[in-house]
Amino acid sequence: DARAQPASGPSRFQPEARADFIGARAAAAHVGAGVSVPASTYVRLGMVAAAGQAWSDGEVAIAGRVDGLVRFIVAPYASGGVSAIYDRAEDWRAVLVGVLGIEGPAARGVVPAVEVGFGGGVRVGVAIRRAMTGRR
Repeated sequence: DARAQPASGPSRFQPEARADFIGARAAAAHVGAGVSVPASTYVRLGMVAAAGQAWSDGEVAIAGRVDGLVRFIVAPYASGGVSAIYDRAEDWRAVLVGVLGIEGPAARGVVPAVEVGFGGGVRVGVAIRRAMTGRR
């Protein structure tokens, strides 16, 4: 049956789900999703979209962001790029992002990761990515 056949070759897309805290003038908590693609053995290009809440001066408001990142895969890995962040206290703003992270071992087709860095404030995040066979 053709429907039971696996796709030819490994997928180049690595989806992820994530949760992040950004400590800034308007502290925010986001949940989001992203996807990255290999640019080489050690480099991934990725996009993340996330939304959540921000807290500023005792008020709670909707918040969100879109990140465009380059991830350098070594142990630990480094990631950098730009982000567009929104919250009611500061509206939309562009920020540079720099993150250090470490991925755990692959299990059941996923790889957990923990990250810390900067980008609109201090960032702390966790992610779960699809494991990529034959890749670092």
